[in-house]
Amino acid sequence: MKKILIYSPFYAKWGGGHIYIENLCQYLTKRGIDTLMITFRVNEFDCNTTLLPNPSSKIDRLLSAFKIAKEFKSKNYKIVLLNDLVSLWLAPIFWLYGYRVYSLLHLYLRLGDGKGLGHTPLQYIILKTSAFFCKKIFSVGRDNIDVFGQKRVVFVGNYVSKWFFEEIDKNSKEYDFLIVARFSKEKNIPLFLDLLYNLNRYKNKEYRALIVGEGEEKSTIVSKIKSLHLDKSVELRGWIEREKLPHIYDSAKVFVISSYHEGFATTLLEAHARGLPAIVTKTSGFCVDFIKGYGSSSGVVFKKSDINSKSFLDNTALLIEEFDKYFDICQKKASVFTKESVLGKIAQNIN
Repeated sequence: MKKILIYSPFYAKWGGGHIYIENLCQYLTKRGIDTLMITFRVNEFDCNTTLLPNPSSKIDRLLSAFKIAKEFKSKNYKIVLLNDLVSLWLAPIFWLYGYRVYSLLHLYLRLGDGKGLGHTPLQYIILKTSAFFCKKIFSVGRDNIDVFGQKRVVFVGNYVSKWFFEEIDKNSKEYDFLIVARFSKEKNIPLFLDLLYNLNRYKNKEYRALIVGEGEEKSTIVSKIKSLHLDKSVELRGWIEREKLPHIYDSAKVFVISSYHEGFATTLLEAHARGLPAIVTKTSGFCVDFIKGYGSSSGVVFKKSDINSKSFLDNTALLIEEFDKYFDICQKKASVFTKESVLGKIAQNIN
């Protein structure tokens, strides 16, 4: 029997990365592969886990990686999957201990952009070099192909569970816009608030938005809502149990991704499974390809300067007005990315 370690030091509960890696662990286990996740969030994953000491510093993670590699090699684990860029730099250590090393990347490697996002030149070089110690890199988006090369990267995409397509309520539309995201800098929610402010003024009406999430940028978002006098237009809610999310999607007409960068957002697939078209930023990775391709267009792609464009604001207003015309298009697109087609590709490559 194959035995696989999944090394996953981080991931906030209910984030897309959390859902993805948890389901991968469950998927491999159900297919007879002895899969163990090493994480310090052992109580937040519904799969076989073991405790990783809280990696408070990179030195701690480096030293613990030697210990982990040695300990589990003695237990006959010969394969390790490093979860995302935060783990990729440890690939040489596991390789030295004789492991077959794989990496799963949810985001793409890029140099810093001056906004506190991305990697320093030194970090970039270390991560790119570490990739040479991986047999394959599984990438949720396509951008990593340009960084690491087509021979090394396998585009796997993201997926949405079948139950997200069930029991859709088309008559519960309370909001024009919906965002479901961590309140982090990379999600760039203030950009959407500027867009909403401009749209309200341009169309001389009050469009309503629901923003669901939590995170370190919450105070910034609340301040922005107040400064733009959007208190009546925007409702904020904390994290919602996953089983209740379909009802949240059903309450809106258009889904929004305003991120500085993404891989392939789980929330976009979920929104499409519920029949919602979307507006996404040009910097949101594979979300752009998904909206533009896989059949007819299912939304609008925009850049920051577009929020001042009358034609873009008209297109956004039209998308809200005609949201129901996109229902079948959206569902058909979402159904392309199934758990079997995505996680099965990872399992097949490992085997």
